[in-house]
Amino acid sequence: MPIVIKAQKGDNVRDLMRRFKKATSTTDIVTMVKDRRYNIKQAQQRNVVNSQKRRLKKKVRSLKKMKNVPPRVIEYLTERLSQ
Repeated sequence: MPIVIKAQKGDNVRDLMRRFKKATSTTDIVTMVKDRRYNIKQAQQRNVVNSQKRRLKKKVRSLKKMKNVPPRVIEYLTERLSQ
């Protein structure tokens, strides 16, 4: 799916570059390209995912102990864990 950024009247190159960068960051194209630059073994990829989950679980545990954290933050993090 191509990303098309059209110039509007009065736009300069910096505005177009900013809009293009924002569009690519929202679709995670840049991160996918960087991830695919090098071949990663399946076991190593699983280890990375598991370590991220462990780190997120630890963060959720510490946030639950805090009293001034809104519950929606904890809900959001637990949803990310279930994915």
